[in-house]
Amino acid sequence: MKRLIALLACCGCLLAPRAQENSLPAIFVKPLEADAAQITGWQPALGEGLAEMIITELTKLNKFQVLESTALSGLKDEIKMGEEGYVDASEKVDKGGWKAADYMFVGKVTRFGSSKKGVDLGGFVPGSLGSLGVKSSKNEVQIDWRIVDAATRAVLKTGAATGVQTGVGFDLGVAVNGHGGNIGFKNQEFMNSALGKATVKALTNIMTQVASTSVPAVSGRQKMKEKAAKAQNDAAAQVQAAAKAQQDAVINAPGKVLAVPSKSMVIISIGTNQGLKAGDKLALFETVDTKDDKGVVVFTEEKEAGEITLDSVQADRSKATYSGAAEVKAGWIVKKK
Repeated sequence: MKRLIALLACCGCLLAPRAQENSLPAIFVKPLEADAAQITGWQPALGEGLAEMIITELTKLNKFQVLESTALSGLKDEIKMGEEGYVDASEKVDKGGWKAADYMFVGKVTRFGSSKKGVDLGGFVPGSLGSLGVKSSKNEVQIDWRIVDAATRAVLKTGAATGVQTGVGFDLGVAVNGHGGNIGFKNQEFMNSALGKATVKALTNIMTQVASTSVPAVSGRQKMKEKAAKAQNDAAAQVQAAAKAQQDAVINAPGKVLAVPSKSMVIISIGTNQGLKAGDKLALFETVDTKDDKGVVVFTEEKEAGEITLDSVQADRSKATYSGAAEVKAGWIVKKK
């Protein structure tokens, strides 16, 4: 029993963060860009590598549901394989399943490299043969960042983070290409270098700022989603209201006397379509026309002549009994009481 309770408690611990994660706002990290005037030899792969490091750290905050942003081509290829029939139809991933982002993390690297005493180049030495670092120097990483509402483009928070470390540098070299470049948490040589340590300091600074940042409880995307849902519900309600109004109009529509087979029997033009049934009593109205000197009807009024009782009811007509003294004629009006 104790083992079962412990197992259930463990499962509860595993499930609770997942339920919480689903309620967190979604964010994606755009591959970082750089100030090319300050950083010689910058390549897009370096921006992807830094973005992957930020993704790792953002996930640890448990403040956002972090979406993949640097390996989208691989995800697209997985979908494409399913579309082309390489994956079983029951196993393939279809388009349209990706989660949309509430927020976007954007960063620009303004410093990323090493400075060397006695060299007057603004504190940074251009890389030799594409290298951004030197063997022993002061390494500095500076990143300007912001969090943007993905739906409205509103900038919610901005910040700047710097990391400085003196020691053995890291030679990025000329072979920085491909996904992630040569930098990241998995590259032990980079992590042990002064540049790697400076990068971690800058990222830690960013995460401290992000952790204390409050984003709106409802993002622009969620507001748009709620607005669209409300518009859809309103449209459905309008259709429903129009249908009900039409139905009410049919149900409450007055009928006419179609024929008078005998003094005590009349045939009228309404029936079960109007919700009538045998035994119902309806008011009978004589129509009185006023004509002009040319015999054209210019005014019609109704004069109550008594009531009828339904004997037999069909969809669009009924047979009724009339017990009044008036001489009923075709064209007279009948209405629900």
